[in-house]
Amino acid sequence: MSYPQRTVEVVTTGLVIDQSATLLWNDIRRAFIYETGSGQETLTCAEFMLTEGYSVEINSQMPGWDLAIEHLPQRIENLVDER
Repeated sequence: MSYPQRTVEVVTTGLVIDQSATLLWNDIRRAFIYETGSGQETLTCAEFMLTEGYSVEINSQMPGWDLAIEHLPQRIENLVDER
């Protein structure tokens, strides 16, 4: 299983994905953290449900993942960790 190299960055207002899209903290209604894959290819993901009705996913292979995950409990009230 191969995933394209994307980035996530924490800024004051939210998360910047691939330096082109910002998920504002106030627009994230719910977030799920889960693991996917099998065997040696397990990947941890976070999916953000937004007020506009769509979702955005980041994963543990993305540079900036660790810092983003550290900020989630402080910023998102509806955080579900299913790992």
